[in-house]
Amino acid sequence: MFRKSISARLALMFTVATVSMALAYAVCLRVTLQESLEKQMHNELQFRYSLVEPMIVSRASAYDWQLLKAKFVNLSTSEGGRVQYWIISDDPFYHLGGPVPQGVNLRALEDGFSKVDLPDAKKCPLFLMASTLPASGNRPALRYVVAIDSTPYMGTLEEFTRVLLFITFFGVIMVALLGYWISRAGMKPIKALSAQSHQLVPGKQKQRLCIDSLPEELHALAEAFNGVLVRQEKAWEQLESFNADVAHELKTPLTNLIGQTQLALSRDRSVEQLQNMLGSNLEELERMSSIINDMLFLSHAQTGKFAAQMAQVSLRNESQKAAEYLEPSLTERHLSVRINGDATAYVDRRLFTRSLANLLSNGSRYAREGSTIDINIVQSERFISVSVLNEGAEIESYHLERLFERFYRVDGSRTQSSSNHGLGLSIVKAIALVHGGDVFVNSRDGVNTFGFTLAVGEKR
Repeated sequence: MFRKSISARLALMFTVATVSMALAYAVCLRVTLQESLEKQMHNELQFRYSLVEPMIVSRASAYDWQLLKAKFVNLSTSEGGRVQYWIISDDPFYHLGGPVPQGVNLRALEDGFSKVDLPDAKKCPLFLMASTLPASGNRPALRYVVAIDSTPYMGTLEEFTRVLLFITFFGVIMVALLGYWISRAGMKPIKALSAQSHQLVPGKQKQRLCIDSLPEELHALAEAFNGVLVRQEKAWEQLESFNADVAHELKTPLTNLIGQTQLALSRDRSVEQLQNMLGSNLEELERMSSIINDMLFLSHAQTGKFAAQMAQVSLRNESQKAAEYLEPSLTERHLSVRINGDATAYVDRRLFTRSLANLLSNGSRYAREGSTIDINIVQSERFISVSVLNEGAEIESYHLERLFERFYRVDGSRTQSSSNHGLGLSIVKAIALVHGGDVFVNSRDGVNTFGFTLAVGEKR
């Protein structure tokens, strides 16, 4: 139960804390009471000593000593034997007092207060006060001992201990129960939050947790959970859009393939007509293969699976190779490429070349004919920025933030879809993320800039 229930854990912690404090408090009280009782017994011994000591000192004759002996008997009898008096002397005549309890050596006692445990475990310790009285006249030096039985005091201490233990035990039980009840009451907002979470329906949009009535400690958690719901909705919308785009991109070539094949089979065709039909079908199949390969690339690139051949390379040299690779399409539109700057980075050469080639291909497709495409390489403390700038029609701001989404096109009519299926910029973003960077885009003053960043440093 304690492993699963926070209320039970809190109640257990309350109980442990209460037991620790109660035991410490009980020990302090018992020690204090014991010291107080011992001090009281010392005061009693001191009182009895001072009461009898003048009588001992003032009696020197044999007759006086007999009267003192009778006085000792009367004092012991009047107190029910709880207080005992002894006078110890080498001269038997001056030896007074009753029998000495077993285990008590009166001659070995030091002057002052002392405590002697009796051999009988059922009997309480004996508290004593001893002093040496100097010789006076014919009387020799004497040892005067007063003893008091601690049984009444120890009985008080034991009774107090029993009551204290009972109160402590009862208090701990009450704290445990109250702690459990208080913790359960305090956990009600969490249970309410859990109940709200269980009511969320998969696939239903605009669902949020109500956080207005939540305590401050849960407010941040609920806001974070609502943020997850927002991101989930966005991801779900992107997934639905992605599925629709994939279906559209694959439907067109499939429709063409089916239509051309049905047309070819509708009547006899010459070998040349069949060859033309197969060539057209091959183009559609290659387009489908390109879409599928790019989708597989994006899927693997997000896990970093393709970034396996990392090495230090000159980005300027790799940019020149990418420009040479696209030279036919650039020459067709009378475009030139200018590379500005250089940096050495730890990258996968193949992936870097592909991402830059995609940006150059995108730039050459929309650049003003006869213009120059700039490749800018800029290194900062943490990142290396690689951007491709081309002169062309300005892109509306509401398109910019979505240009790197899969299958997204500024031209909603999907013109040029035979050569461009809208995954090129998505691949650039995936490659940038693999290298610890990100993508960026802006369009102003007739210049469109597409780029990505790479993290500076060794293996990430």
